[in-house]
Amino acid sequence: MKQFFKILFACLCALILFFLVVFFGFMGAIAGASGGETATVEKNSVLLLDMNEPIAEQTSKNSLGALTGKPTRVTGLNDVLSSIEAAKSDDKIKGIYIRLGVNPNGWATLQEVKNAVADFKSSGKFVIAYGEVCDQKSYYVASAGTQVFLNPTGGMEFNGLSITGTFFKGTIDKLDIKTEAFHCGKYKGAYEPYKLEKFSDPNRYQLSVLLNDLYSEFLQTVSVKTGIDTAALAAMANTGVIKFPQDALKNKFVDATIYGDSVESILKSKIGLKEKDKINMITPADYASASESKTKSKDQIAILYASGTINDGEGDEDIFSKNFIKEIRKIAKNDDIKAVVLRVNSPGGSALASEIIYHELMQLKKKKPIVVSMGNYAASGGYYISCAADSIFADENTLTGSIGVVGVMMNIGDMLKNKLGVTTDVVKTGTYADFPNAMRPMTDAERTWIQSYLDTTYNQFKSRVAMARRMSMEQVEELAQGHVYSGKLAKDLNLVDGFGNVKRALASAEAKAGLKKYEIVEYPKPADKLEEMINSFSGNKKEDAILKKVLGEEYVVYKEIQKIKSQQNQVQTILPWVLEIR
Repeated sequence: MKQFFKILFACLCALILFFLVVFFGFMGAIAGASGGETATVEKNSVLLLDMNEPIAEQTSKNSLGALTGKPTRVTGLNDVLSSIEAAKSDDKIKGIYIRLGVNPNGWATLQEVKNAVADFKSSGKFVIAYGEVCDQKSYYVASAGTQVFLNPTGGMEFNGLSITGTFFKGTIDKLDIKTEAFHCGKYKGAYEPYKLEKFSDPNRYQLSVLLNDLYSEFLQTVSVKTGIDTAALAAMANTGVIKFPQDALKNKFVDATIYGDSVESILKSKIGLKEKDKINMITPADYASASESKTKSKDQIAILYASGTINDGEGDEDIFSKNFIKEIRKIAKNDDIKAVVLRVNSPGGSALASEIIYHELMQLKKKKPIVVSMGNYAASGGYYISCAADSIFADENTLTGSIGVVGVMMNIGDMLKNKLGVTTDVVKTGTYADFPNAMRPMTDAERTWIQSYLDTTYNQFKSRVAMARRMSMEQVEELAQGHVYSGKLAKDLNLVDGFGNVKRALASAEAKAGLKKYEIVEYPKPADKLEEMINSFSGNKKEDAILKKVLGEEYVVYKEIQKIKSQQNQVQTILPWVLEIR
């Protein structure tokens, strides 16, 4: 028996020792991955802009990247723009190579990248773009460069812009679900996916105006590259003239149709390399990591990122009021922070959460100036929270405005009864004791109650706009009604102060705070994949991790259904869809 326990004890010790070695080895690898080893910029390098890759608002780090073979840094727009600007005067960077493809990014993001590329080109360095296929978004950026090449057997897209809406009324009717929609503003179309089978006339009108603003800017950009006037370009898009690479070459959209090896030879020739030499391509993420040198100063300007749908309470991803308020209060308590740039990229969301965040930002503004920089979206609730700023800057292609509110009530009583045979009954002490109730139709009194609540919220929203933009309530009402505007039109209507990106907003914040030297700090702190992995072992993160594993690509659909469920019976300041313009 003693011998048995000796063997058992020895095995346990060996097992414990094994796990300790594995654990510390793993942590050592993590430390090495995150411990500051950065990419190096070699001589004769080329900055690579891949149009196939999504660009996030904020850069995040991935300490597990070195172990998994993935990038150790997930590129944000901040890295892309700062890398292009730094490369302009970096002797090691000889030019930019744009890899064409199918671009997943928003038009405002691409406008900022395009403008940065055009500024880089003014240095005299080359900007060469090439791909096997090229969609309109990729071409929009590439047209700011020096030369555009396309594979002879590839594809070119040039057919105008469109917005596609998805409507669920047919599905809801088939399920015997009854919906009642309430809204303030004839253009506030967030209820339409649940009540209509196509765009309402007012919504179709406003989307057409918005689309034409963006299309006009797109055509002007293409016109500069091709030398063809915008009217002729629009006619070419309408008739489908550009279908194949040879069509693009004939109409001067591209400089040549060649294969990839020929493009490599051109790049090497421009850099001064021999045919056998390798081209040193460096991504914005790696370049930013290699050249990162923050200005050290006691005075700071905080960039506060508000990205995603606005939600009540606590949660991950998107904007959750409790989490966001914690970040605002951290900034308020930090005496070294002298000003704030609020970077808004949000289609809106909960009206209550928007008001709570707005109130907290107004408290912050009593201590420090706030300047808003708008990204792809700053609409509805996104515009609501922007009203707390001293100044607002947007891109011409930003989608903003949508000053209005909406609520959708769902009644699933008939569905449960007719499909499953389930019925309910209620005993109550008062008329409204069971309200809201998704199991029965609403009464006229309840409808009046809801509409009154929406009207109150709408007036509050308009009052925030009136104070921020120094307008009368009557003037705001003319611009409100849930109308979505391009940044270009919003500037004309005095809903924003000017055009510009985060850099422009920082300059304004610097002036308002009276600073000459400052350090930039980011809130929330950029996420690290290692932290996310550790958090995933507990609570909702664990459940989400399991669902992602089981559902795969369908996880996104599941999350959208959960979002719809959470938004029903709530007052929303939100766009009807995250408008994808392609």
